[in-house]
Amino acid sequence: MRPVAEYNFLDPVVVETPFEFHRALREQAPVYEVPGIGLFLVSTYAGVLEVLCDPRRFSSSSGPAVGGMAPPPRVQAAMAKGYPQVDTLITCDPPRHIRYRSLVSRAFSARRVAGMEDYIRGVARELLRGFAREGTIDLVPSFAVPLPLSVIADQLGVPRSDMALFKKWSDDAVAPLGGMIGEDRAVECADSIVEFQHYMAGKIEERRRKPEDDILSDLISARLDGEAPLDVPEMLSILQQFLVAGNETTTNLIASAMMLLGQNPEQLALLRADPSLVPNMVEEAVRLESPVQSLFRLATEDTTVQGRRVPKGARIVVMYASANRDASVFPEPDRFDVRRENARQNLAFGRGEHFCIGVALARKEAAIAFETLLDGTRDLRLSPGKNDFAHVPSFILRGLKQLFVDALPA
Repeated sequence: MRPVAEYNFLDPVVVETPFEFHRALREQAPVYEVPGIGLFLVSTYAGVLEVLCDPRRFSSSSGPAVGGMAPPPRVQAAMAKGYPQVDTLITCDPPRHIRYRSLVSRAFSARRVAGMEDYIRGVARELLRGFAREGTIDLVPSFAVPLPLSVIADQLGVPRSDMALFKKWSDDAVAPLGGMIGEDRAVECADSIVEFQHYMAGKIEERRRKPEDDILSDLISARLDGEAPLDVPEMLSILQQFLVAGNETTTNLIASAMMLLGQNPEQLALLRADPSLVPNMVEEAVRLESPVQSLFRLATEDTTVQGRRVPKGARIVVMYASANRDASVFPEPDRFDVRRENARQNLAFGRGEHFCIGVALARKEAAIAFETLLDGTRDLRLSPGKNDFAHVPSFILRGLKQLFVDALPA
């Protein structure tokens, strides 16, 4: 382990395998100022929790992407062809955030998620039937992508015939967040987001005329006493966040959990012997391989974090992935243990005002995914010699590019 100052947090090698860097931060500089750019990395569990639970001192309005600067003129020109960008769930603070969260909460209520269980199981079983006969498959496009993508697309009124387009929009919404793409690619992504906006604006009008029992209709009909209903730009902002949070992060969770189980076959054997461990396994997987590695806050005043001075206007990186391997909270933090007693204490879904509103759906989808895989296969293992376990380059999100597994149907 090197001194913290010798690491570049955006170095592709560090982004791909960040665990040594995270440990260096926690042990040497739990609140570390990156020289020259006014950016503070908060890496311990206690530090991340302090920032997340105090929206007065630490604003979410700095945006989710690396850099925090205005996009280049070409990107701004591309985005100008669409609807106005509105700060809603992820990038605004109380009291405005309370309005958005209250209006959206019905769409992800416990009742709605519970009512979706049989439907989600049906999607998972259909996907399993499609690949279990093949022996060796890439789990990412065969299962981890289409399961949550099908669910969120159906809930947003997107027909299965447009699924490939929906996936493209999802990928293009995510790509700029990681701070690792060039300007030409950023313009492509902006064009794609505008295309998504116009497509979903059409779906909103369809649901206004003919409501259905889905998340999009809930969003359109949401009302609060004394509050205006969501307008179209607000709904489009929220839908874009649903597109990412309801798809990309759950895909990454399913794939990384399978990777961990394949690398630890004794843990997979525990699940087969006792499937009731699956929900806790999901929490342990999301702890070790947090799909959202980090997000940003803005210091609203001169303050401190864990005793370290942070000036007003500084951007703060809350490092969920590092906090989730803090040995002061999780003994033997790098060990994958499906029976870990406090796995659910992980911060992968956030905490405080911005605790993930879709967490119940994400947990349900991931648990159903593995219950289906365990029930539908008699053998499930990583394909020997075929996996490099490489991730899509991003400082913000963590997701495997591919994951080859050998599956024998039950």
